[in-house]
Amino acid sequence: MNIPRILSASHPAVILFLGLTIAQVLATIQVYLSNLGLYNTLSTVASAGYLAIPNKQVMVSLPEISSAFWGGLFFTFTIGAGISLAAMAAAWLWVRLFVRKRSVLAFVGIVWAGLLILVNGNGFSLMPTLYFLLIAPAVFALTAKRESVPDSQSDRIRRLVHLIPIPLLALLWFTQFDNTMFLDLRDNLLLSNKYGRTFSKFYYTYTLYPAEAFKALNQKTIKTGNIKNIQSRSMNQRIGKRLLASDYLPLSDATDVDLIILQNNDYLIFQSDNRQAFQIPIDQFFNDSRNVLQRFSEEGDRHAIFRQYTFLSLLIGFPVSLYMIIHAVFYYLGYFLIGRSTSALTASITCLLIGIVVLIYFQSNRSRSIPIQNIAESLASDHWPTRVAALKMIEQKKLEIAGYRPYPALKRNRPPQERYWLVRTLALSRRPDNLGILLEYLNDDNLNVRTMAYYSLGLRGNPRAIRPIISKIEKSDNWYEQVYAYKALRALGWMQTKSH
Repeated sequence: MNIPRILSASHPAVILFLGLTIAQVLATIQVYLSNLGLYNTLSTVASAGYLAIPNKQVMVSLPEISSAFWGGLFFTFTIGAGISLAAMAAAWLWVRLFVRKRSVLAFVGIVWAGLLILVNGNGFSLMPTLYFLLIAPAVFALTAKRESVPDSQSDRIRRLVHLIPIPLLALLWFTQFDNTMFLDLRDNLLLSNKYGRTFSKFYYTYTLYPAEAFKALNQKTIKTGNIKNIQSRSMNQRIGKRLLASDYLPLSDATDVDLIILQNNDYLIFQSDNRQAFQIPIDQFFNDSRNVLQRFSEEGDRHAIFRQYTFLSLLIGFPVSLYMIIHAVFYYLGYFLIGRSTSALTASITCLLIGIVVLIYFQSNRSRSIPIQNIAESLASDHWPTRVAALKMIEQKKLEIAGYRPYPALKRNRPPQERYWLVRTLALSRRPDNLGILLEYLNDDNLNVRTMAYYSLGLRGNPRAIRPIISKIEKSDNWYEQVYAYKALRALGWMQTKSH
C-alpha cells in the first residue's frame, strides 16, 4: 500500500480531520475532568448555604459525558485546529520549500519544544501539553508523507491557485474588523435566521463548560477559600468579608479549595494545592485585598499561554479549518462527476464566491453611524438595521430612549437583535417604570436579550431588582444566563451569605 500516494490523492482536510479527532478526544477528557471538579466544588458550596453558580438544574449535567463532548468542540475547533494547521504548514514548507533539509527539521523541532516549554512556563499542565505533544507530530508526519509525492509543474500551479482564496478572503474580511465586528456578525449572520439562532443557542449552552476548564482563578464566577490558624476571631471575620467581596466563599470544613490563608505572626500565608504562593504583612492584605487576590490568581495561573494560543486559533484556525471542510465537501461532491482537478478548482471558486457573497451581505447590513438629529426618524424606519443603528447611537451618547416618540412601538414584537440593543439603552434610562420593563425582558425567549437585561439592571443600580434576579437564577436552566444574573447581583451590591 502506497500511503504517500493515497494521501496525495485525498483532500488535505482528511489530515486536518485526524488532528481535530485527536483534539476532540483530549478536549472531552479535559472538559470532563474540569466538570467533575466543578461539580464537587458546587456541591460543597450549596451544602454550605451559598448560592451556587451554575445552579442545581445545570449541576446535574456536569458529570454527563455529553456535556464534556459538546463543550469540547470549542477546544477542537480552536486549539486543535490551530495546532493542526500550523503543523500542516510547517510540513509543507519543510518538504516543498526546504527540500527536507535536516537543519530545517531540527529548527521545527526546536520551535515545537519551545512551545511545550512555554505552555508549561508557570507550572506543568497536563492537558495543554498533550495537545501540542500528540497533535503536532501526527499531523506533521502525515502531511510530510502526503507532500513527498513529486508534483508536475501544472500540479504546483494548481496548488498555488487553491491557496489564493484563503489569504484573499482573509484580507477582504479584515476590512470589516473593528470593536463591533463580532456583535455585528452575531446580529446579521446568527440572530437573523433560524439556523443561526440554533447554532447560537448551542454555543451559549455549552460554551462555559470548556471556558471553566482553562479560566484563571480571578475569572471564575465562584471561588472557594479556607481561613486557618487565625489568632483573632474578629480578624478571621474581616478576612472572610474581604474574600466574599471578591467572590471567594469561605468554607471552613473543606480541604479541596482554591485558596488557603494561614497566619504566621504578623504575616498571612497564601496557599494553593499544598503549595505556598507567597506571604505578605497582614496590613497589606486589608489595605489592598483585591490586588493581593489578583496576584494570587496570576501566580497560580497555568493556562495563560494556552488561553492566548486558543484565542489566536479562534481568529485564524477556526475560519481556515471551516474553509477547508467546506472545500472538501464540494471537492468530493464533484470528484466522481467532473474529475479530481476540475472538482478541486470548482471547489476553490465556489468557496471564494460564498465567502464574498456572505461578506457583501454582512457589510451591507451592518448598522451605520447616524447623526443625532436623525435618531427619531431612524427609530421609525421599517429597516431593522437602521433602528439598531439609532439605538446604538442613543447608548453611545447616553440619551434617554423614552424621550423619543417611536419608543412605545419599539417594545412590541421586534427581532431579537433590536430587542438586545433596546435593552442596552434602558440601562441609561431614568424613567422609573423602565425598571419593570427590564424585569419583563428577563422572560424574553432569546438568551442574548435576557443576559443584556441582567446587565442593564446591574448598571441601573436599583436594589429592588435583587430578589427577582435571585428568583430567576434559582429557576434558570442556562449556565450562561446565570453568570450574567450573578454579575448583576454583585453590581447591585448583593453579597453571598450562608443563609441563602
